[in-house]
Amino acid sequence: CLDENGLPLVRRCLAHNKWEELGNITCHFDATISEWSESLNEIQLSLDEDVPFRDSMSNFYKDVVQNTSKIVGNAENKIRPVDVVYVNKIINVVAKKTKTEDVSSEIIGLYDQLMDTDDSVLELSARLNATNNLLYNFEDYIDKLEPLKNCKSHNAMAKLTDLVDVKDANGLQILISNKLSVFYLYPECNQYTGIAIYDRAGPNRQNCRHHHFWYRLLYASESVGALKTESGLVAATFLTDQLWQSLKSVGASFLIFKIYANNALFVETQPLQDRSNLQSHVLSISIPKVSNKLPLPLVFLLRNQRQEQVHEGRMLLDYYCGYWNYETWQSNGVTTNRDATNDDSNVFVCHTSHVTQFGLLIGGSFRQQRFSDPEAKQHHEFMLDMVTAVGCGLSLFGLMFIWLTAALFERWRSLQATKLLLHLSLAMTLLFGMMLLIYINEWVWRFPFDVHRVGCIALGAMLQYLVLLLFSWMLLIGYLQYRRHVTVFVVSTQHLVLRLSVIAWFLPLPPTLLLLILDRHSYAAVHYEPGDIATVCYPSGSGLVYSILLPIGLVIIINGYVLGRIIYSTSQIQNRSWQLIWPQMRLFILLFSQFGLTWIFGIGSYLQLGLVFSYLFCITGTIQGFILFVYFILLDTKARTAWLEL
Repeated sequence: CLDENGLPLVRRCLAHNKWEELGNITCHFDATISEWSESLNEIQLSLDEDVPFRDSMSNFYKDVVQNTSKIVGNAENKIRPVDVVYVNKIINVVAKKTKTEDVSSEIIGLYDQLMDTDDSVLELSARLNATNNLLYNFEDYIDKLEPLKNCKSHNAMAKLTDLVDVKDANGLQILISNKLSVFYLYPECNQYTGIAIYDRAGPNRQNCRHHHFWYRLLYASESVGALKTESGLVAATFLTDQLWQSLKSVGASFLIFKIYANNALFVETQPLQDRSNLQSHVLSISIPKVSNKLPLPLVFLLRNQRQEQVHEGRMLLDYYCGYWNYETWQSNGVTTNRDATNDDSNVFVCHTSHVTQFGLLIGGSFRQQRFSDPEAKQHHEFMLDMVTAVGCGLSLFGLMFIWLTAALFERWRSLQATKLLLHLSLAMTLLFGMMLLIYINEWVWRFPFDVHRVGCIALGAMLQYLVLLLFSWMLLIGYLQYRRHVTVFVVSTQHLVLRLSVIAWFLPLPPTLLLLILDRHSYAAVHYEPGDIATVCYPSGSGLVYSILLPIGLVIIINGYVLGRIIYSTSQIQNRSWQLIWPQMRLFILLFSQFGLTWIFGIGSYLQLGLVFSYLFCITGTIQGFILFVYFILLDTKARTAWLEL
């Protein structure tokens, strides 16, 4: 009895010993049910029967897995979702029994064939958690085996099966199939602490009869740089001697590495636009008898298998290494070294603080990851674009009015405070003008920065410099306001504007030039929609973090402290009256904007803390120029008087 998707009918457990109401049930019987579906169902039902002494029968579970594997192999590409569910139920029973080496070899052969199943079939079976159960049971079965009792012991497993090559050596056992392989390494026997997988022959590489598969065993003294440049490298990992000795001291005796050639069993159930796309083999690392958390970082390397996405003249997208949490791909505790990706090898170097299954991924753009409903996504994107464009327009209007005031009234522009205001206004005018040009390009000109690499780098570096320039002035204004309101110390006014101007215009240069010299590939062309051209470029990955977010974060922390001290100092005034409340509120709003604290909402938006942060940032972050106009033209007595006299 199947539902309309071809899955067995189930009902939900509502907890408290209550089941979901059955309601009206409609069975979709398949008149042309396949013989392999019937066979898998029979095996699954037979395992549910309570047969005495079955566990003591030699080779019983090996034969069960072997028969299941033959059925799946004979079905070829005609496997249906219900068949995957049946296989999962079979493996679920086998996995609970005593683990043996001969059964593990058959399981690898079965999974190798199952990984050829069509993605749509696996996605349907994932609704009943079949793929996650299959993956978990496989990992658990392999991890709980200890094939070698000592360095020279060999098990009685046949050295070759129909689907799996089995290789034994001193302190080593390897089980290799076409799409799934397992390596057991005993470092105390042979000093090997890692593996490297290749898609072509080369020095010191061993081959097997399966197509396009070579491997090399690695020592703890391997060089990451040399390993990364080896031709045909697909995946690699190794433990340093320090890490291995640390783990050995708490009980580790052997290492297990598993290589998945595709993502068949790693099925995400989120909406399509929220999913990450696997670009590499999946490398699973297990260290039995110790905690999953590591005392030192463990390095691993993964190659982007979809090399057609990366070619000369087109920027690398924002790739990152992540791990599977049996629901989706996450990156907590995993770092991606983007500095190691500035060549043509297409191999990414990553480090992890824990062990599990790892892959090289690329997620959708930040816009794409924010919404699950396509209509809501489109609506909010439009609203955020409109809010940003209107805010930039208001800021430019206010800034232009400030420039006009300075041009008309010489006495006003000769004031020292006005000179500082004009420098801040220039920084804002350049940044907001650039942002409006970017929107015009997105809506009208449609210049493709993903094709023109030099233009992409130039735009990204210009945006980086202008953002840092604005924050340099905000930091210096914070310093002046601190001197004025907290220490009540009069700063020397001689050449003050000149000194501050040199500092402000110079500060953004080092991080911008360093990124251009050391990691110009960080300037990434952004595709807001799949298949669309990239109409903007800016730093990404570690370049974004260290050259923009880190300086901005430091300025926000410093200015946040300054604002707190100013508010505290003004609140301590004796004999306060209600007439002082409004000026203090005005001061708070002005300084909150001038100090760049509105970018707190921007960081919250970047960290995807909620849609409200995106709206707050797009509203408050883009009207800073308009706020300057209100405070220094409309509310300033000297500027207002000058206009009224005119």
